[in-house]
Parts: sequence; C-alpha cells; structure tokens
Amino acid sequence: MTPRPTRRSLFRAGQAVAAPSGEQPRSQALTRAFVSRWTTAYLEAWRTKDAAAAVRLFTPDALYEVVPGDASQTYRGRDAIGRYWRDVTSGQSDIGYRQGTPVVTGDRAAVEMWVTLRAPAANPDGDHWITLIETNILTFGIVRSERLCTRNSEYWILRTGRHEPPQGWGRA
Repeated sequence: MTPRPTRRSLFRAGQAVAAPSGEQPRSQALTRAFVSRWTTAYLEAWRTKDAAAAVRLFTPDALYEVVPGDASQTYRGRDAIGRYWRDVTSGQSDIGYRQGTPVVTGDRAAVEMWVTLRAPAANPDGDHWITLIETNILTFGIVRSERLCTRNSEYWILRTGRHEPPQGWGRA
C-alpha cells in the first residue's frame, strides 16, 4: 500500500488548498465532529432566530424538507429557506436545545435534536412551552472548497409542554 502524502508535503508542492476556517477540504471524509459543529451552528441560528446564519449552512440550491414528501413544506434554494426560517422562528422565544451524537455514512448524516421553546401559536394555553423532538437526515456537498448541506429532511414530533429527553437519548 502506498502511503498518502502528508499535508505538509502537499503544501510544499503547492498542491494543498486550505478550506475556509473550520471546514473540511474536499479530500477528507465527512466526520462526526464536522456534523456536530454544523448542527451546533444550525441550532444557534435557530436559538438567535438568525435566518442569514442558517442560510449560510446550505448550498445555493439546497433542498429543505420540513415534511418530506409534502411539496407545500419543501423549500429549494437559500431564498426560500431564509423565508421559511424567518416565518417559522418569528413567534418563537426562549429556545433551548440539545443535540445527539451524529451518525455518519458517506456524505450523509443523521442527527437527533431536542428543542424546547415558547410558541403561542403551537401551544396557546398557559406558558406556551413546546418540545420539538427531531431527527434530521443531512446530505453534504462541496461548493468552492466549503462543505455545506445540500439536503435536509426533518422527521419530528411536537409535544406541548417542556419535556426532558429519556435516559440514553442522543447516543450513537
């Protein structure tokens, strides 16, 4: 087996291209660590209701399926994803989250998310708490040396009230 050249030798030969900060170059496989960082950025964009930050995580032509198979809940491209994010987060507050350990295979990953928030439209009674238990199936691609999400398919259930995850939740 021929050993792979080191990154340092590639730099000396002028063949290495540095990826943007925190991103993986094209030659590296998708990792749990990368998906975990991506998911943290996604959840932070949600917590801060920052649609622009959310949109930057996706390719220009990304597919975002809130309810897979439902055309009215499917958004293509950054503009459509941004509009969806602005609309859906506008009535939310006190957003808190946990993420599970990603499961990665090839260019795809599955990540569990446990999100609590106040949403009067979803729970008009009492203190408006809801718990969103979600798994996202993510597909990643490379655009200009940056690894971004090309497809996000969400599978979720919404429970009224504020609930804690069960023991062992989120382990890969």
